[in-house]
Amino acid sequence: MRVTIHSLRPARPRAILSMMVLLLGGCASTEEPSRVLMPTPLALTLGMSHPGTLCLDALSDPDVSIFVISGRNLKSNPDGLDPFGNNRSHTPTLGIAKVKIGDGLTQEELYLETVDARDKKKALVEFAGIELNPEPVKIDPWLVKDDVVRHVDNPWVQTLNRQLDNSDHRNVCIFVHGYNTSFIENTLLAAEIFHYTGRQGAMISFEWPSESNVLGYIADKGNATFSTRHFRGLIVNLAKECNLDSVTIIAHSAGSPIVVNALRELRLLEHNLSADEVREKYRIDRVVLAAPDMDLMEFVNAIHDRFFELARGIAVYASPKDRALEFSQLLHDEKRLGRSVGKLEDWEKDVLKATDNIEMVDASRAEKAYGNFLGHSYFHRDPWVSSDIGSFILGRSPASRELVRDPQEVFWSFPVDYPERLARRVNNPGGILNASNK
Repeated sequence: MRVTIHSLRPARPRAILSMMVLLLGGCASTEEPSRVLMPTPLALTLGMSHPGTLCLDALSDPDVSIFVISGRNLKSNPDGLDPFGNNRSHTPTLGIAKVKIGDGLTQEELYLETVDARDKKKALVEFAGIELNPEPVKIDPWLVKDDVVRHVDNPWVQTLNRQLDNSDHRNVCIFVHGYNTSFIENTLLAAEIFHYTGRQGAMISFEWPSESNVLGYIADKGNATFSTRHFRGLIVNLAKECNLDSVTIIAHSAGSPIVVNALRELRLLEHNLSADEVREKYRIDRVVLAAPDMDLMEFVNAIHDRFFELARGIAVYASPKDRALEFSQLLHDEKRLGRSVGKLEDWEKDVLKATDNIEMVDASRAEKAYGNFLGHSYFHRDPWVSSDIGSFILGRSPASRELVRDPQEVFWSFPVDYPERLARRVNNPGGILNASNK
């Protein structure tokens, strides 16, 4: 039986207002097969070291491949570009989507559109279709054992390995989308992230079955929980079958608990391995949790279960101005991780301070400068935040990224003069290194 929103406890006035906000935008699902390239991360505009500088040599080719693993059901009679429905599939489908970025532009024109801080005008990101794997992937019964079903002969795995072989950096980046999003929208966003993280290695879009409907919030949260095991299987099989050096994970909103809980389960299953051993086995480098729609206590519990030991670094971006998470918090009647700025109790601060490789970042000042009404999509719409995410992926510390923090607090924040501080580091040998410019 599906529980609808009106069957919950009587809505308070603020909850009704927040519902109206959500209905106006949510995570802004769209079925449009193209859009203009996302705003340029600030560091790239300034000519500083950023993953996006690595893509500049690849701008002559508009084609970008996005590897897809989808927990959505396949339509019986697919029409148009999207072969997927919005319901669950117990057997994930693999595919490779094709996206064009700046098709028809010269290399110089696409370069200018890529690094230009102003609104984009010409560089379109266009969905061109998807080729599905001929056979469904089997879910291994015990995902951490060495004698499970192998997938090394799977065409999807072979193609991914060939792309890694042809790359200077054998990194796999996984994007995990949020609530109320469509397959095409998520694929376009994954391609933009891949573009601005250097077009190196391979990009995987983990397509959990969002209903793509603003009224489907309760169903989406259940579908996200259902998808945790699929994500765990992806992480395990990448480590087993792919010739990669590192994995980067970028999760947004309702996709964040999928990642956290999958890593938590893996840590519990691998309890006999040390932290160094489990990191070496799964090769997870950086994890970004952007505007996470996740119970704060659920996150704290995952810390107690040492989920963070699978990654070299984890960054949580939160904002008290996030209106979408304001609704979620009122609905669940519990603090949300992505809106926990200024709401942490002392013991919660102590837990977070004791964990060296988790960084908490307050994005509210960046949102004030560039944000939209809902304040929920800043990880790719806000040049300050996308810039900081890129520097975090490169392994820079918060202080070297020019973030500031009160010694008694947990959250790092953006200073008012953040752009000026970054600009001063361009020629500072002790700061962020210069990037090669064309």
